[in-house]
Amino acid sequence: MPGPHVREVHIKSSEATVNVDTLATEQTKTDEIDTSTATSPVTVLTPTSGKKIDTRSVYLATDSASGEIAAKFQNSGKLLGKIYCNKFAMVTLRDVRIVGDANEPIVIEWSGLDTGAKIFYVIRYKEVE
Repeated sequence: MPGPHVREVHIKSSEATVNVDTLATEQTKTDEIDTSTATSPVTVLTPTSGKKIDTRSVYLATDSASGEIAAKFQNSGKLLGKIYCNKFAMVTLRDVRIVGDANEPIVIEWSGLDTGAKIFYVIRYKEVE
């Protein structure tokens, strides 16, 4: 049985059924930032020249108990996700579709974090024209 990311599409005009695996056409970027060696902001994802990043979900997590962390498009400032660390250690934004401008990278920026804090992120996306 296919997973929840597979959608079945029925086409009445030709009486054909097509299985569409949405995850097969998407990409994932995942990594950890060590704030004791990295300087804010960090570019975490850059599109192929001439293309746009079309986000599908964003996950941010940290071990810091203070400060703020944001994932956003660098030029337009479109916010993808943000953590207020004194309240939350992580945020999951599923089924979020935000499209950046052509050639616009995604950055993660932070301020006021605990010394040596780590940031873990996952961004699911497509590259589009």
